[in-house]
Amino acid sequence: MELDETKAEIYADLAVINRAFQQIIGAMARLEAKGMISADYLQDQEIVTRDLWARINCQILAGVTQHETDDRTHYGEMRATLERRIRGRQ
Repeated sequence: MELDETKAEIYADLAVINRAFQQIIGAMARLEAKGMISADYLQDQEIVTRDLWARINCQILAGVTQHETDDRTHYGEMRATLERRIRGRQ
């Protein structure tokens, strides 16, 4: 698999995870509104869910940040070389 496809898949997977957590929280709120769970239970579980959500995002984003920083460094160096080469032709 090409690197760009992998990068796109990582961002797509992150979006899936974030949508899923939002759907869980929304579904629980709807269940509370229908009297299926108590408001206290909803609040407690929302805290736990949001904590897990944030922890997962932090872990993923730390990895993404490292990869993006590596890319920025690598391609920044390549661009600087390219620009020097272009200036040398002028």
